[in-house]
Amino acid sequence: MSHLKLNSTVKQNFVIKGVKFFKKNLDKIRYDSMITDHPITTSEIVVYMILHLHTDEMGQIRSLTKDKNISERKQLCISNLAKDHDLTYETVKKAFDSLIERNYIAEVYDAKGMHYEIVDYAKYNQQTNNPLDQENLNYFNIPLHLFEEKIFGPLIKHRFHKGALLILELCQFFARQIGTNKKSIDDVAKVQATRRMEYLKKALNTTAKRVRLFLNIIHNVFLFKPNDEIVKNPSSSRINRVREFVQVCVKTYTLSLHPACYLENDKTVQKRELAAAKKEMAARIKHAKIPVKWRDTLDINNSISRIVKIASNLDIIKKSRDMITYAVSTVADTLEDMHLKGSIKEIKSIGAFVNKLFTKAWEEYQVQRITFEERHEIITDYMIKYGEPPIFLKR
Repeated sequence: MSHLKLNSTVKQNFVIKGVKFFKKNLDKIRYDSMITDHPITTSEIVVYMILHLHTDEMGQIRSLTKDKNISERKQLCISNLAKDHDLTYETVKKAFDSLIERNYIAEVYDAKGMHYEIVDYAKYNQQTNNPLDQENLNYFNIPLHLFEEKIFGPLIKHRFHKGALLILELCQFFARQIGTNKKSIDDVAKVQATRRMEYLKKALNTTAKRVRLFLNIIHNVFLFKPNDEIVKNPSSSRINRVREFVQVCVKTYTLSLHPACYLENDKTVQKRELAAAKKEMAARIKHAKIPVKWRDTLDINNSISRIVKIASNLDIIKKSRDMITYAVSTVADTLEDMHLKGSIKEIKSIGAFVNKLFTKAWEEYQVQRITFEERHEIITDYMIKYGEPPIFLKR
């Protein structure tokens, strides 16, 4: 039986609500952007970022859309990815093929057909310790708000070759800030930094005019507020090349992240346990080579979430973590055993079947590991909090 590893940490008031992106992959992008022979393009980085929206804990991509109405046969169509993010099919297709060629993503074949995987995602994810200890993490979060604002199309259209890389750098910066200063940050408005125009021109490898255009594109996510605007009026004393327009110069900006990108971290332990349980189940399924469809994966994660919520009510008897470990391990052991015997092929919906297995595991746990006195404690605590008896306990 496996044991989920969960580390304690000092409470962090806020986290960035988004998708996981590993620092080693950012290092790889940095390197590939600096090479003179065939450097990585903005569209490739953008598509690579978007693919992280569609991956599971093992880096597997079984659908390129969030639309559940699309049939399973068409879920991996590039057109779905382009449509969902307001990009052209040609842009996404070319970038996607290039990412395969560069070994950022890979085609994987199993009993259920073909799916894609983000290369090394599973390896880096298994190295992750505490998902809420931002100081020592090997990843940072890309805000979901960034994808919702649909800024990638204009970024590619205006050919900001270094723009996507700078966005990733900014995401990493804010993740570090709320992690390093987690004890003192009680208001996200206080998370700020100063950036010079010269730095932005160098980072984007462009002019001040195009820097301002870039900042306008991303302003609904990353706000750059001018600190020291200097207005330069046309000079009538000049004879050659007389400028006829008013020029506004900015030397420094105050940088902040849109408040919608943050999530108040009021359920630290429960989130940590949910992340660890999902990772454990995904690892067991992948290593056992059990073929699972995308929609079944969603159902499995919903079942895990249900068990973790039930387990949170066992904190009063200090058995929350023990119950989650028991349930996840019991379900995973059952799936592995059925796969080895070949009987799992008879299951029409693995997702629905796993939900029943979790229910059964919880019922067994109540009988085998919760005493009469502990049961009374759970009921009393629940009644005090919610004013009604718990329905999750077996009568």
